[in-house]
Amino acid sequence: MSDFQELLHEEGYEKVIIIGIGADFLNDQFGESFTENSILPLVLDTSPDYINFVLREQFGATWKELVILAADGSTVLDRIIMDFDTIEEYEQQIYDIIVENYSSTSEESVDYSTQIQPIFNSSCTSCHGGAGGLSLTSYNNVINGGNSGDIVMPYDHANSLLWQYVNSGYMPPGTNDLTNTQVDLIAQWIDEGALPEPYEPLQGDVNGDGVINILDIVQLANMILSDDYQESADLNGDGNLNILDIVQLVNIILGG
Repeated sequence: MSDFQELLHEEGYEKVIIIGIGADFLNDQFGESFTENSILPLVLDTSPDYINFVLREQFGATWKELVILAADGSTVLDRIIMDFDTIEEYEQQIYDIIVENYSSTSEESVDYSTQIQPIFNSSCTSCHGGAGGLSLTSYNNVINGGNSGDIVMPYDHANSLLWQYVNSGYMPPGTNDLTNTQVDLIAQWIDEGALPEPYEPLQGDVNGDGVINILDIVQLANMILSDDYQESADLNGDGNLNILDIVQLVNIILGG
């Protein structure tokens, strides 16, 4: 896939894929614009019937038409007839549609093993691979720091050497700067506590203090009275905050 799709992937739109229609998709300029500089897979519909490709027929697509589907795989969000031979002319339009209609995992807690370590593996470990000094080859090594001390200050990215170096472009050296998305992701990970695994909030911890008790009931009651809906407080998942959520919260507390 293209750098554009890599960007979508980095921003948490991991369920978005592009399916090329036709076995020769990779051999023309349009196909090449999708696939350069990428490690992500490209799915091809290589149906034997060159005229009536299975996927193209399913959506009634024409030549060089981009059909953007919702996450359910069937609802058509938009259709774009491409007059140009590369993706660049349509990136912003596609991006806006995806952001508006797809949920991003970047809105969730950062997962070190799948989101942070891959950044280090691709851009940092060739120099910081454990031959002495700082090693960025694992979570424990990153947290332990190097000869000069800690490089990560949990909950404080601005004062973490790791973020300062990648944000300023000092590291990686040369012209191999991390993307803004990668730098922001590292900052988010640090501000969330630089945890080895994503933080999973306790069901019923309405006020987010890590404990489920009477204070959560008070917080939930205040939300109901002020009509302040928050999904984390909607314990029964019915889209409303009401007495049923309080009952469920009481049951959680009593159940230990």
